[in-house]
Amino acid sequence: MRALVLSSLFFASLTLPLAASAQINCGGDYVGCASAPLHYEHREGLPVEFNFDTGWVPSGSPVQVRIEAVLAGNTRVALDGALVGAWPEPMSLTAEPTAGGGTLSVDYGIVFRARARLDLDVGVAPIRWEGNLPYLPMIDFRAMSASSFEPWAWSRASTRGTTMRQHLADVAITDAIIRIPGISGGFTLDAAGEVEAGYRSTRLTFGAQADPITQAMRRTQAMFIAGSFVEYQPVLEGVLDYTVGVRMYPGLYISLAGRRWTIGLPEIPVNVGPVGRDLRFDPSVARLGLPDIHSDVEVLDFGEVTLGESTERNVTLRNVGEGGGRLLSVTGDGPFSAPASARPLPASSRSELVVTFMPVRPGPAQGTLVVNTNDPDNPRVRVTVRGVGVEPVVVDAGVDAPAAVDAGEGDAGDPPAVTAADDGGCGCAVPGRSRNPMGGVGAALAFGVWGAARRARRGAARRRKTEKTS
Repeated sequence: MRALVLSSLFFASLTLPLAASAQINCGGDYVGCASAPLHYEHREGLPVEFNFDTGWVPSGSPVQVRIEAVLAGNTRVALDGALVGAWPEPMSLTAEPTAGGGTLSVDYGIVFRARARLDLDVGVAPIRWEGNLPYLPMIDFRAMSASSFEPWAWSRASTRGTTMRQHLADVAITDAIIRIPGISGGFTLDAAGEVEAGYRSTRLTFGAQADPITQAMRRTQAMFIAGSFVEYQPVLEGVLDYTVGVRMYPGLYISLAGRRWTIGLPEIPVNVGPVGRDLRFDPSVARLGLPDIHSDVEVLDFGEVTLGESTERNVTLRNVGEGGGRLLSVTGDGPFSAPASARPLPASSRSELVVTFMPVRPGPAQGTLVVNTNDPDNPRVRVTVRGVGVEPVVVDAGVDAPAAVDAGEGDAGDPPAVTAADDGGCGCAVPGRSRNPMGGVGAALAFGVWGAARRARRGAARRRKTEKTS
């Protein structure tokens, strides 16, 4: 049977109340695609304990100070994007970033504690004292920053929180603090600091479903089974690193018995890092809605159709999937046709395909209609079409003819005498003529008898003429 490829398709679509997933540009040679959002987030404190102690400085001085710096806070990294699956088989997966969808932030406070130690010689007896300098424990020195970046940060993204040098403390020292009569003095503290954090992704893993997506391999092939959706749980892995720097500028002076002792350190630097840490985010569940297109019938029977006429039947196509579908084209066999043009078939909707049967010869005819769709696991919906072509019925309109013949002797050239007319089988009487109950069949028989009798008379006349001559 000759194949018929149809170029335009007329469908009547009815969309049911379930909303379809948004269509995206699949690109390439893919016939369909779907996407699902991805979100990853991780928050943590410093992966190492930051509790710095300057020790007693300056070394060997009769007046010394000791400062502790404790860093506390958190780092947050978040990334947003989409998992895109495209087909035909196998499922091709890519992780597409959301523009500006990455955030890296730091928020750290530095708490300082200070102690003083005195070893003073005032001429009478040495004075020794060690203790806390009050009013410093709640000093909160904060370094904050936040930066956005493009996921998936295959190249490192970073943010840096810094502070300018700030005057944090100015504490008066009296005998109420140091139980030595006549003592006076003061303690000052300036500080500056910075915290830098960096992040880069290393891979997006899918377990046994697919190979990982990496900076070098941005697309992977995944397994999936037939159905209205497919679900993946990709896990993002990366590296988070830190660098911490604090600079302290303490000052201490003591006056006692007419003497003054002073320390003024230009800078006490504290640097930690860079310190790296491997991250493994919690899985992000990505459910890709797929089109799942079926026909309501497997066989479409047209029955008997007269040659030269045509009959139409409808085939209902349904998308029972969660993703938007498309009807791409229709091919048919022999006398079966359906005008075809591409059109969408949204999730949970149906369309009517009008199929025409116009037989060109008598007898049974059978073929297959193939509806090409973007269904990922069953892209061709096949419907068997059949019918029977029959000859048109010929109606006898009736013809007047002789109904009876005189078969006796007579002139061989004379026609038989007509005594009744054929009434076409209607059984009606013709005025002036006798009625022929046999109708057209009787007239035909009468002509046959007349012809035979005429040939017989001519033969007898020739024999008599021969006998006379001899």
